[in-house]
Amino acid sequence: PVTQFYRVAVDNSEPFFYVYGGTQDNATQGGPSRTLKEEGITNEDWFVTVFGDGFETVVDPEDPNIVYSEWQYGGLIRHDRRSGEIVDIKPREKPGEEPYVWNWDSPLIISPHSHTRLYFAADRLFRSDDRGDSWEVVSPDLTRGLDRNTLEVMGRIQPPEAPSKHKSTSIFGNATALTESPLVEGLIYVGTDDGLVNVTEDGGRTWRRIEVFPTVPDMTYVSFLYASLHDPDTVYAAFENHKNGDFAPYLLKSEDRGRTWRSIVGDLPEKGMVWAIAQDHVKKDLLFVGTEFGAYYTLDGGKHWRRIQGLPTIAVRDLDIQRRDDALAMATFGRGFYILDDYSPLREEAEAFDKPA
Repeated sequence: PVTQFYRVAVDNSEPFFYVYGGTQDNATQGGPSRTLKEEGITNEDWFVTVFGDGFETVVDPEDPNIVYSEWQYGGLIRHDRRSGEIVDIKPREKPGEEPYVWNWDSPLIISPHSHTRLYFAADRLFRSDDRGDSWEVVSPDLTRGLDRNTLEVMGRIQPPEAPSKHKSTSIFGNATALTESPLVEGLIYVGTDDGLVNVTEDGGRTWRRIEVFPTVPDMTYVSFLYASLHDPDTVYAAFENHKNGDFAPYLLKSEDRGRTWRSIVGDLPEKGMVWAIAQDHVKKDLLFVGTEFGAYYTLDGGKHWRRIQGLPTIAVRDLDIQRRDDALAMATFGRGFYILDDYSPLREEAEAFDKPA
């Protein structure tokens, strides 16, 4: 479908993997990446997993029939493709508990350490070990706890009677990015819309808060977090600040679990917010980013970037790698999905790049 995708996810179906993604106003959709039919992939091959504005989709890596799909502000269902069963699994407040604060596009992951464990974030982090049938809160409020009404908008603090202030502006004070290290169980990073990265190394029992990042303006929206597939201490972070008229890319790397950071923007274009990050599972310095104006890759960990050719000038809002097929799936905001089939030759290019002249 040629539409505005916010997110993309791939599964492990055989012989061909499926791609899923949430769209603006056109639900969450799934379909095959390839087909044996001579007429190619047709409309009837695609299906809807949940209504509304779709966002994150994650698929059980061991059972591709179990699909989790999200709609705006934390709506979440579990869909069994075999039976057609759909179960609402959104975490709910307990009596007397403060309301949870959900982002328009709330972050959701399946733990790399258990295919039945989910992490889902509002202004706090939730964990489920039974595919969403029950949830446990595993963090305090991870935001700054600011009252949005005390913040300047368009250069001044707006009065309460400002038109549609609470209907047409984003809900503020919530999580926007989430990742768990595939190498260390319980090492989790949560980013927020008010510019924080929170780190737990023990599954949520204790937390560290990071408030300041080199080159990044204070309180800049955390657009993506990615724990390294190769080094337990390395994590990548992207920030975007377009709501303040700043379209620069902010892309950082930490090699000490978030204690210190350095920019790996390299020679990315001066304008073009970074929306998503992915890392090759074989070559640690082969990275991909989706930006407001296209997708890029680096062979040297971020010193130099090259544009992925063949894409229109379009926002690439999310990336996912199907490791079995070495395929890079990209969600564009207006031109549907793109898949770079078998990008493994880039590894050979990276090896040549690494050799001394």
